[in-house]
Amino acid sequence: MRIGVGDIGNECIGFLFQILPQGSFWVSNKMEKPDMVFNGHDGYDAVVVGSGYGGSVAACRLSMAGVKVCLVEKGQKWEAKDFPTNSFNIISALRMESQNLGVSFGPKDALFQVYEQNDSLAAMACGVGGGSLVNAGVMVPTPVRTRRSSKWPKEWETDWDSCEASAATMMRIQSVPLQFPIAKIMKQIDVGEVEHMAGCVVKTGCQVHYVVKKSYETDQNGEIGGKRRWLVYLNDMDYIKADFVILSAGVFGTTAILFNSQMRGLKISKALGSGFSCNGNTVAYLCGSNGPLNGYGLDKKQLSKIPIQARPGPSISSSYSSSLGFTIQSAVLPTAYPYLLFKGITTFGWPTGYWFFHGIIDKLKHLIGSKSSQAMVLLTMGHDKSDGKIILDKETNKIIFSPPHDPLLPQKVKAFQKITRKLGGILFMSRFRSASVHLLGGCNASSDSSDGVCDPNGQVFDPEVPGLVHQGLYVCDASLIPCSVGVNPCLTIAAAAEHVCKDLVNNVLKYKTKICTNYVSKVVDQNPPIETHDTLKRSETSYVSVKETLRGYIGGMPCTATLRMKINLQNSNDFDDWNYSIMRKSLVTLKGKVGGYVVFRAIEKDKLHVIDGEVKMFEVNYRTPYTQYMHYRLLLAAASGSRYVLEGKKIMNPYLFAIFSRKETTTLYVTFKRVSGNFAEDHHVGLNLKGKLKVSMIQLLKTLLSLEGNGKGRFLHLFLLHLLRTYILQIPQGIHKEYTPTDSYNNSYPTSTFHELETGDGCIISCRRWNRGHSRLKFNEEKHPVLLLNGHSTESFCLPTEPNDLIRTLLTEGHEIWLLQPRLHPLNPSNNFTIEDLGRYDIPAVISKICEFHGPSMKVHVVAHCVGGLAIHIAVMGGHVSPTQIASLCCTNSSMFFKLSTLATVKMWLPLVSPNQPADINGFARQEQNPDSLRHIKGQFETPAPNVYSSLDTSIREMYLQ
Repeated sequence: MRIGVGDIGNECIGFLFQILPQGSFWVSNKMEKPDMVFNGHDGYDAVVVGSGYGGSVAACRLSMAGVKVCLVEKGQKWEAKDFPTNSFNIISALRMESQNLGVSFGPKDALFQVYEQNDSLAAMACGVGGGSLVNAGVMVPTPVRTRRSSKWPKEWETDWDSCEASAATMMRIQSVPLQFPIAKIMKQIDVGEVEHMAGCVVKTGCQVHYVVKKSYETDQNGEIGGKRRWLVYLNDMDYIKADFVILSAGVFGTTAILFNSQMRGLKISKALGSGFSCNGNTVAYLCGSNGPLNGYGLDKKQLSKIPIQARPGPSISSSYSSSLGFTIQSAVLPTAYPYLLFKGITTFGWPTGYWFFHGIIDKLKHLIGSKSSQAMVLLTMGHDKSDGKIILDKETNKIIFSPPHDPLLPQKVKAFQKITRKLGGILFMSRFRSASVHLLGGCNASSDSSDGVCDPNGQVFDPEVPGLVHQGLYVCDASLIPCSVGVNPCLTIAAAAEHVCKDLVNNVLKYKTKICTNYVSKVVDQNPPIETHDTLKRSETSYVSVKETLRGYIGGMPCTATLRMKINLQNSNDFDDWNYSIMRKSLVTLKGKVGGYVVFRAIEKDKLHVIDGEVKMFEVNYRTPYTQYMHYRLLLAAASGSRYVLEGKKIMNPYLFAIFSRKETTTLYVTFKRVSGNFAEDHHVGLNLKGKLKVSMIQLLKTLLSLEGNGKGRFLHLFLLHLLRTYILQIPQGIHKEYTPTDSYNNSYPTSTFHELETGDGCIISCRRWNRGHSRLKFNEEKHPVLLLNGHSTESFCLPTEPNDLIRTLLTEGHEIWLLQPRLHPLNPSNNFTIEDLGRYDIPAVISKICEFHGPSMKVHVVAHCVGGLAIHIAVMGGHVSPTQIASLCCTNSSMFFKLSTLATVKMWLPLVSPNQPADINGFARQEQNPDSLRHIKGQFETPAPNVYSSLDTSIREMYLQ
């Protein structure tokens, strides 16, 4: 018989570090550190999610091939001195999830992970070493009966023996050197052919939430992740990038990852969660025997005093096969285990009588130092129906399982009773119909996607196209095994992993060659965990976590967004100092990542999960320095495979001080767009909706109270400081006069000519001239130049950062354009002037300049905004500009802020008044009293200018309505 010898957990990891001559191997003990895998890292060739009996093989083979590998670990590293040595410590290292009681307790990364549901119990381990930290490490070849099962992939048989041999060599399997007491007793009672076994094999466990497959369509809309094919998410916001992902997180872990990935659009076979097997496990406890079983473990003091021949031996000391088709093994109970759990709390006794009090009496003997009764643990394994089921509760995001049918359970109980009769004592049998430590299946290997989740090489099927797989996504652990093994499955799992790795390594190397990656082998550091911990400490930053729930309507349909934001407070000079000056030029924009989900039943019946989200708080647009924005951008994935983008802004204006502050800080104006999916079958093609989502005051209070992180105080300080500057002090972000329009020009914006002008009062101003463009009209008529007059100290018409503006529109129509930059413009600073000076001096100066190019008889179309409109009226009504020089006049006005009052809304919908109306003529008539002159003016104003007027009417209305 073969065994594995060495310190549980550390032996295998140390062995892996010794045999990896090439590649990169990285272990992280804490998922909560986002910077270790986030932003700026190019990712890895392969990410191994868990390295148990399957994952350790995958990490080893890939690293030996020189592949850049990342191995992540949820639990901690357990040294020999760290293991629990008493009942109190072992309970503190327990994580219990009971569906029957509806409670969960214990740390999520506890050593022991126990799941109780209905009449079933499943146990596993968490930590560097995984299940091998707590199991017996028994290495038994896969039985012939298992390999002849109809569910067993035939492709595995081509090289199964060589894979088993390779796995056995890697794990250094050895034979038991001698017979320990329990083995001798079991042989004497003649229960069958006895096999002696012991030892351990180590696995590195890991829990990842989900994986996301990148797509070309989504990349074009801003999805991050670089060139890597897969994003492995450690939570809603932090991920690792990789070309290949190997899921080896155990049966429940791997199945949960694929279920969560399916909810985010990854297409998985309907067989996911089916074919679950407990390997026919049944557990019992025999105590009070007259035979010298010596089945209690030793503490440290006893271990040094008792010779090896007299010790209880390894966890599993003997095994025999029953003719009924199952295997019975005897085991030693570690001294730290709470015995009472096996003596009445989770068991019932046979034969009936005083069995309940026996456990209490025996525990008292143990406490006072008296010799306890002889006892041992009995474990059976067999072939169940492998028809169990694993599902994921979408509300609680927890695994729910139902065990398979075990037709041999009555025979196993009879076998236990037979042993008890021969050895004497009391038999305690589990109250659970199934109590398993050998979980198998859930992501079964098969040749067809209708019967399994993976192909025989471990690649996950893509059920959308028969025969195809998700390139780069593998499963390599116990969840691949499609049926019960009937013996300890450790070697079977490792052998299956060896088979998977043959295809995996070849595919990784081919892919690296295909993409022409520079391939350089590196020597692995012999102590990666220490290096990783140092890196994590250096990467720690100040952050705050914010939870926010918004409700409202998008496109008239109800929508709810539940978001979790992690705001990183940069460690810059601006951020490290708490003594901010309120009057400083500008403050730093707060940026962070966003996770969570959106419920939009009108579009998708299931939740839309955020797979990439970012938030920028207190953004400032250079054109509106007094206004601040909170900008959200969320990439959403649906179970249907469709992806959407929800983008929104909270707009904070200093309008009437802080009257609207509550509404503005709690209202998100959003757009909802569809960016990818199955367009042929989806009726939401071209989806583009708008709406508003709001945070209630109660939710806002909950958000403030639920802040988490080491930067809560700093975040609140910055948040309140921004609100104070925006609403109360109304200090602009940055100095607006430093902005010049040429700073934002892109290469495609039309070029112009700059002219300096001297006004009648000696002031130097400027204007810009655009030569007429190529008209889209078929006839080539002579067009009057257009004079544009800006509003107060800002550009109203020259908007190079926008997709279109009035200047480009008029140039397309074939007009020559003049843009006046009067004395109130930031480029022409001047003191002690009035708006009347603009109409009296500035506008006549620019019109005179236009006359130099076109002669004194030319006419000008004037488009004026806000203060510019008032100035042109002063110029004309005051006689500073002759009405005969005006071909048409279009004046617009709007609030100085992005809000429309009731009066402004009414005025906006009033018809535009053309200068050729009688009221306007009478106004102009005050400048010219000669009746002939009046008729002349009327005739000039009736000169048609349909292109300009219609263009201005439409363009200006659209610009300010938006």
